[in-house]
Amino acid sequence: MIAKSMGNDSGPRGRVGWADFDTVLEVLRKAAGDAHPYLLGEQFTAADVVIGAGLRWGIAFKLLPALPEFVAYTKTIGERPALQRQIALDNALMQRHSA
Repeated sequence: MIAKSMGNDSGPRGRVGWADFDTVLEVLRKAAGDAHPYLLGEQFTAADVVIGAGLRWGIAFKLLPALPEFVAYTKTIGERPALQRQIALDNALMQRHSA
C-alpha cells in the first residue's frame, strides 16, 4: 500500500517508503556505522554507489550533518580507485573550464 500523501501515516513506514528527516537520518547513520566495509559487507554494490554519493553530496553541501559514521563510511568509499579516478577527471575538467 502506498500512502496517498506525505501526511498519511497509514501502514508501516517500511512499506510506504517515507519517514521524517530524523528517522531517515538515524537509519542512514546506523547503516553507515554497520558497514563492513560496505553496506552489504565485503562486496561493493549499487547500494554503496547510491547511498555513498548521497552522503558525500549531502555533507559537502551541508544538507546532512557530518556524523562520525557518515564521515568514516564516505572515507571508505572515497578510497576506491574508481572514485579517485573520477575525482581527478572532474578536477581536470573544472581547471580547463576556469582557465
